[in-house]
Amino acid sequence: MKSFFPTFIAAFLGVIAAVALGFFILIMIGVSGMSQKETVSKGSVLRLNLEDFIPEKTDNVQNESGIFSMQTKALGLNRILDLIEIAAKDDNIKGILLENNSVSYGQATILSLMEGLKEFKKSKKFIYSYAHSHSQSSYFLSSVADSMFLNPQGGVDLRGFGTTVPFFKNMLDKVGVEFNIFYAGNFKSATEPFRLNEMSEFNKIQTREFLSDMKNIMVDNISKNRKKLTPAKLDAIMSVYDGRTAKKALENGLVDALFYEDELDDFLVKKLALKEGKKIKYVKLSKYNRTADSEEKDSDNKIAIVHAEGEIIYGTNEPGVISEKKYVEMLAKIRKDKNIKAVVLRVNSPGGNAFSSDLIWRELEQIKKAGKPVIASFGDYAASGGYYIACGADKIVSQPNTLTGSIGVFMMFPNATKLLNDKIGINFDTIKTHEFAAGFSPFHDLSEKEKALLQESTLEIYDLFIDRVSKGRKLSVDSTKIIAQGRVWTGRKAKEIGLVDELGDLDDAVALAAKQAKIDSYSTSEYPYIKEDIFQEIMQQIMMGNQEEDASTKFSMTGKEKKYLEQFNQYRSIIRCKEPQARLPYIFDFF
Repeated sequence: MKSFFPTFIAAFLGVIAAVALGFFILIMIGVSGMSQKETVSKGSVLRLNLEDFIPEKTDNVQNESGIFSMQTKALGLNRILDLIEIAAKDDNIKGILLENNSVSYGQATILSLMEGLKEFKKSKKFIYSYAHSHSQSSYFLSSVADSMFLNPQGGVDLRGFGTTVPFFKNMLDKVGVEFNIFYAGNFKSATEPFRLNEMSEFNKIQTREFLSDMKNIMVDNISKNRKKLTPAKLDAIMSVYDGRTAKKALENGLVDALFYEDELDDFLVKKLALKEGKKIKYVKLSKYNRTADSEEKDSDNKIAIVHAEGEIIYGTNEPGVISEKKYVEMLAKIRKDKNIKAVVLRVNSPGGNAFSSDLIWRELEQIKKAGKPVIASFGDYAASGGYYIACGADKIVSQPNTLTGSIGVFMMFPNATKLLNDKIGINFDTIKTHEFAAGFSPFHDLSEKEKALLQESTLEIYDLFIDRVSKGRKLSVDSTKIIAQGRVWTGRKAKEIGLVDELGDLDDAVALAAKQAKIDSYSTSEYPYIKEDIFQEIMQQIMMGNQEEDASTKFSMTGKEKKYLEQFNQYRSIIRCKEPQARLPYIFDFF
């Protein structure tokens, strides 16, 4: 018995030491793997699967928890375009194979990717696409290919754009919850699901108009990519859903051939002039990201690209969202950095908290006062609060199919008295020293004076929004009020009415920033800074090894699931909001 405890302790320490040693060896294996430079074989084909969510900036997304999480690096749009450009000059890359059945990002992102692929084609290298079955947006993107191949049992889901909006008022009435709603702008439809049972006429007008314009932009681009498909023919195909089977898609010229995957391989073997028995050397985007280096040289003259993506939320430091807590400090550092000569604000946001939006807007104004040009570049969305933060920019560059504008404000306040009193049997009594001391509570009906105060606050913020836009866009207040009203526009329409200066992508905005700053030679720096989790990188290197898994943009949740989660979070944020909001009513899906 005397020897038990020393033996036990020695054994216990031995186990700990063995585990620690094993863990250390694993880490060293991971570090070794990270330090080894991967290479791409000659004659490789870059395999692009762009189905999942693509952030603007690499890894600017909300991370999943879990110490051994296999969440992989989410390549940003800018990095993907950079890799496509590098591949065009890479002698080891012979061409690109696009493999998309569906895509889960916005229409402006599709245009940006399409332009990058068009630039790639100037290298005289091929681009082919293959799908088991195309969603509408996948077909839109893949139409840039030299030839399009489809599984014989597939189809092309080309049928135009539509939207379905859920309305909750009847349900809320049944459970005894009423929302006191205050808004400014006839087209500000964010609150409609909580106060109506169907879309208002104003909302129907704006939605029908921007969906039609989005459809026209898609059709025009597909027609340019596939010359035999005129806009009239594409409209006719969509009207009768005439791409729904592979046979019909081929007959109508939507695709060029029907291939099973082994037949696709045979085609590519011939294209690459490979000897019999030789396999095609595919390289996934995730691997290419680890091998390819940007050629951009460092310079004393820098242009800061500030990615403002996600909802605008007060007081958070989370990645993938915009907050005054994170962005005001970041923008102040940029303003004080003597090497930064200009700022490009890349906006991809449906809006959010009005207070946070104004603080970010002001810091951008401070940058302009410091003599640094500010150019705004719009992605899929630059609406409401997203437009607010950008409206003072020296110039605004938008994609033609960006959803923008939505200059309006709303506030919602729940009244749960019926639910609590009648349904559950909970009553509240109040003693107060002043009229509003216990006011603005979901446990009591709002008085008429309280409602008037909240409507007044909403209108004050709307007037401030109008003023910011009028001065930033150099428009009269009256003309701004006409095009505001919470109305959503496409980037193409926004340019016609003065909310946008030029149509183009991020590269166009950067070039414009350099011109405004009067600099010929420069390098770019991207913000916000995303802190890398070295431990997670090592664990991924150990667990993934040299697998050919295309982890470039994959998460444990799919892109569609992320879209649905975003939609849920939108409604939840609207319900929970305590402050005036400047946001879109929902995220539109263009699958």
